[in-house]
Amino acid sequence: MIKRNLKVVITGGPGTGKSTLLEALKVRGFRCFEEVSRDLIEEGKKKGMANYFLEAPLAFSEALFEGRFAQYQTAKNLPFQAPKPVVFFDRGLLDVVAYLESLGQENNPLKNKARNYPYDRVIFLPSWKKIYHKDAQRLEEFEQAEKLSKALWNTYSREGVDPFVLPPGTVNERVEALLNYLSI
Repeated sequence: MIKRNLKVVITGGPGTGKSTLLEALKVRGFRCFEEVSRDLIEEGKKKGMANYFLEAPLAFSEALFEGRFAQYQTAKNLPFQAPKPVVFFDRGLLDVVAYLESLGQENNPLKNKARNYPYDRVIFLPSWKKIYHKDAQRLEEFEQAEKLSKALWNTYSREGVDPFVLPPGTVNERVEALLNYLSI
């Protein structure tokens, strides 16, 4: 029997607590890959773009896809990590597709590539106005974040993924619910 680590993507609209959840998982000794887009957004600002994604959506998305793909490949090659054989990702490859589709780019070239690299589980964090806030990289108003959340849900669902919805709660409550779901 070949043992391998589960690849688990944590997705949801902006400001739903994904990064905070991953930080808590890191503290518990899990391997986690951070969001790639924040670095790209900063690169865009250095090039004079207020919003790299909106100003050059395909270029931004291609760079983002490559960063997430590199994470996927790194995770795939990690040795089996008993007793915690799970690798968590802050967003996945299909998130790139969903964001492009939210701009009306339905037939983007990254969709077929993303289909070839599935995750073992998808955890979806729904919009949560109570914790939402804008920051230097999170530029969307809450209403736009909700729209992106719906686009993410629709994209994953359309691709045959049945995401586990992680309900709002304290960070510890969310971690426990997630680990219970994964039977860890």
